[in-house]
Amino acid sequence: MALLIEALITGSAGDRVDLVARGRIDSETATELEAAVDEQLRLGRHTIRLDLGEVGFLSSAGIRSLFNVHRAAKGAGGSCLVSRSSEPIHRVLTLSRLAPLLMEPGAIDRPAPMPAPAAARDAAPPAAAPLRTEQIGEVVLVGFDGSAAATLQGVVVGAPAWTSGMGTLDETPRNVPREAFGIGIGALADDGPAVTSGGELVAACGSVFVRPPRPFGVSDSLVGSGDLIPSIRVATGLFWEGTPRGHTGFEGADAAAVALDTLLGILLEQAGTEAIAVLMVAEVLGLVGAELIRPIAEATADDHPAAGRAEIAGRWLSFSREPCHAGRTALVVGIATRGARGALADCVRPFGSVNAHLHAAVFPHRPLRRGVTDPETIVAGLGGTSPLAVMHLLADPAPVLGSGRPEMVRGACWFAPIEVRGPQR
Repeated sequence: MALLIEALITGSAGDRVDLVARGRIDSETATELEAAVDEQLRLGRHTIRLDLGEVGFLSSAGIRSLFNVHRAAKGAGGSCLVSRSSEPIHRVLTLSRLAPLLMEPGAIDRPAPMPAPAAARDAAPPAAAPLRTEQIGEVVLVGFDGSAAATLQGVVVGAPAWTSGMGTLDETPRNVPREAFGIGIGALADDGPAVTSGGELVAACGSVFVRPPRPFGVSDSLVGSGDLIPSIRVATGLFWEGTPRGHTGFEGADAAAVALDTLLGILLEQAGTEAIAVLMVAEVLGLVGAELIRPIAEATADDHPAAGRAEIAGRWLSFSREPCHAGRTALVVGIATRGARGALADCVRPFGSVNAHLHAAVFPHRPLRRGVTDPETIVAGLGGTSPLAVMHLLADPAPVLGSGRPEMVRGACWFAPIEVRGPQR
């Protein structure tokens, strides 16, 4: 028997919703409830009330689904609770001792909510002051604040010459404390030398996410906690110390996608600087990128990923042929610039309408609060699950033959001006 679910939008800002369900919630229909809640979270509605007054049966699978949607909404900074229940639902949740967790007080036999007249909805005062929004082209910035974006100092580490098999690498382990951020080719220190174990790497907020350099490699991570500070070995990369303190939420105007290079161009313009360091968490529409699939110890002067020949690059790198990872959540770290001079020029490549060097760690979908929140908390939460991929992002918007460019649905971004100095020896 199918589970029928109707969504009634409430709240003056349209950010709350009542989901009215009819039928049974069992092993066959529990996923329908989770899908309905997930859709509302993706639309930015994080206060969700479940009207189960006309649901006559709740199995163990249904209980798990209620717990899952409660946890998903809470992870987004919102709530998902049973606002009205039938007697069977109330009895099952009470006997399982989950009623205090999953139900609003007095949820049993509460009348079904009715949508308020439009005039009443318009007149109702908001629960909190709305975030300031500004639309620039197809991008809406939510709660933009660049006032605290102090300039960061970045440094190129390792030996870029490894790409031709001629570099001498410093394999000294380097710690990644909470205030350290970076991207490059590297490995967790305990995994061995970067020349044999180093792949795509992202470091942020005391967490490190890496992909081993082999085909179909399974990404790994190490999340700092307490006295545990991740340690890595780096072949080449760019690192800085200090959390970027400029921040903004973003989303597409009229449900449009947000092209990553367009967003970076807007941030550069708003920051009024040549280059910015970027930390971003976003819901993905599609990512385009590459992953190293051979250890750099195998590089020679004639056989290396930067040789400039497609057939050679194809033996070293796995390219996404089209945008991938739709519906997932990405942690993006890197730099972007309109123009590049000095050490910065060695770090970036053309990236659509800007120049950039960005890596992304990809995770199962996690709803994001509209606007911005604390980056350390978000990254730590992502680190609680294994990354599905770690990749070097590319933007190839050429018509017909191009692979495309990374696009996001919505997200939060932290940024700051950055100055980059040459390789650390």
